[in-house]
Amino acid sequence: MKNRKPRVVSDINVTPLVDVTLVLLIIFIISAPFMRAGVRVDLPKAEARQPQPQQSIIISIDRTGQTFVNQTRVEEAALVPTIMRVRSRSSDLPVLVEGDSAVPYGRVIAVMDAVRRAGIENVGLVLDAAEKR
Repeated sequence: MKNRKPRVVSDINVTPLVDVTLVLLIIFIISAPFMRAGVRVDLPKAEARQPQPQQSIIISIDRTGQTFVNQTRVEEAALVPTIMRVRSRSSDLPVLVEGDSAVPYGRVIAVMDAVRRAGIENVGLVLDAAEKR
């Protein structure tokens, strides 16, 4: 008999790669709803829930009373020009105001007044759906 060298198989085992990929996919699917980008606002509750458009200009008022236009902090004096500039770039998008429930009512009205001074008449308020009893 001849001396034969053992045959070496150099196949890549993809099973561990597929396992890791599926685990990562499951982790991303589960954690995606918790990664809401934006300003942290505790919205007031309301019984009626209306569908919100996916694309919109969002003006947020956080718990401390700071104002944000599309997640960018804006001083009160620059609010009207900022809204006009953002609206001029995307005039077909609706404008939504989301105010933290701890913010005084007058602060929300002041922001809505700034939106009106910017020439926007239709303004929506973002609410959180109330829990059914």
